[in-house]
Amino acid sequence: MKYNFFYSKVFILLLLTMSSCKPYGSDVYCTVKHTYDNGIDTINFGEALEFDWDTMYWFPSNISLEEINSIVNINSVWQDVGDRIVFVKGDKIVYYKEYFPYHETPLERICFNPNSVQTIHKDDAVFFIQKFGEKLFILSQIQKTMGCNTSCANGKMLIR
Repeated sequence: MKYNFFYSKVFILLLLTMSSCKPYGSDVYCTVKHTYDNGIDTINFGEALEFDWDTMYWFPSNISLEEINSIVNINSVWQDVGDRIVFVKGDKIVYYKEYFPYHETPLERICFNPNSVQTIHKDDAVFFIQKFGEKLFILSQIQKTMGCNTSCANGKMLIR
């Protein structure tokens, strides 16, 4: 009886540590997933992410490492495969994630529409979220219109 209680606690602890998502706000994918799973289809990265940043970059996999370094203007060690999201504060990378191609098992990932190089400043980092399959989220930037901010009704928001 005593052992069953101990093993059930160990099992629960293992389940919690095996969860792939970090706390809300500290990981971009998990923040998007949490937002969408709570019935919200827009996200403002400037408000939702806990780390401090001023510019976000999205690089699809077809962009060379040389191009990335020239755009971000911060030399870093990048892998040569996969999409990547990079958040910068001043002249420091504060967060980055690489999304590698998958073949058999879909990986947790986000992508941006359009899937081209994007440079987005914190004040403009508001996105419409679409979910495809179990683990893929596509984000489309919402453009602010005159007299309208992110609290406008969906009919007044323009998706880029």
